Amino acid sequence: MKQNKDEKLQVLLESTDNHKLKNIILNFSVVSGKLMTSSAYVRELILNHIREYEGEQVSFVNETVKEIINKTEIKKQKVTHEK
Repeated sequence: MKQNKDEKLQVLLESTDNHKLKNIILNFSVVSGKLMTSSAYVRELILNHIREYEGEQVSFVNETVKEIINKTEIKKQKVTHEK
């Protein structure tokens, strides 16, 4: 089964990048004191990216909503001052 997962990574990465990834995972495993598989490491990278992207999307939506509210308030103030 391990060979199958490595073959999947080889489809995604060139051999030099695949070798670099294996070294990164090995170093991570040594530093953290726990063995991590390539698939678990890549899965964690993807999940972290999704969380970051979702955060960026929420920030964008929040900023857009704030801008709309501010523009609406400014328009209300103009209408009130014109009366």
